Amino acid sequence: MAALAASGRAQLLATGRFAVVPEDSRIELFVRDNVGGFRVRAREFEGTAVVRQTGERSFVADLELVVSSRSVTTHLALRDSQMHREQLLTEQFPTITFQGVVTTDSARVVGTFPATVHGRLTLRGVTRQVSAPVQVTPLPDGFRGRTEFDLRMSDYGMPVPRFLFFVAEDVARATVELRLRATGRP
Repeated sequence: MAALAASGRAQLLATGRFAVVPEDSRIELFVRDNVGGFRVRAREFEGTAVVRQTGERSFVADLELVVSSRSVTTHLALRDSQMHREQLLTEQFPTITFQGVVTTDSARVVGTFPATVHGRLTLRGVTRQVSAPVQVTPLPDGFRGRTEFDLRMSDYGMPVPRFLFFVAEDVARATVELRLRATGRP
């Protein structure tokens, strides 16, 4: 407390180490195709964030997320088999990873505030920079963050999905909603 008083700022939000709560989180893609589209969802993932205050209302969170590529599903076995074999190459690349930072200078104790995520997404062994706006909501024991961004499959060397008469578009819309809970570890 003395250190915070000496720096002239009070701690606005919780800082420290937080873990993703998968059962309260969602990672999914919407892939448009010539008959409307389909959703792709990750069932198994884990992640951490280390949050620190950098100014009166400024915060930075170092975020790491690991998704089991074998857990990615469309809920149709035949489509999933093709996706794992041709698009995701799950035997060679069992994980999809993201490493980056979430920054804001607009933190609030109550309500949702804007932030930005920047980092490296690795999919099929190809790493690309991604950046997107995030909406962050403080919770009594952590945070909830939500972002949406476009992901171009060809940027990661993925062939555009085709199945029978279904032909997908190259660009998919990613939605990531993460519930983060304090771990009690610094």
